[in-house]
Amino acid sequence: MFDEEEPKKEKPIDLDDLSVEEIEKMIKGHQQEIEMLESLLKKKKVKLKLADNFFKKSQ
Repeated sequence: MFDEEEPKKEKPIDLDDLSVEEIEKMIKGHQQEIEMLESLLKKKKVKLKLADNFFKKSQ
């Protein structure tokens, strides 16, 4: 009836059970996500500054 699925709950990861390779892979994945978010944040700040400057000049 509904096309939407309920979000699946992820069970917590037991970090003690992870191998060195799994931890390194997780770190790399998180670093990539952080870099993507930092890039997105920079772009948004530039857009906000441009909008702010535009409206300051318009008034």
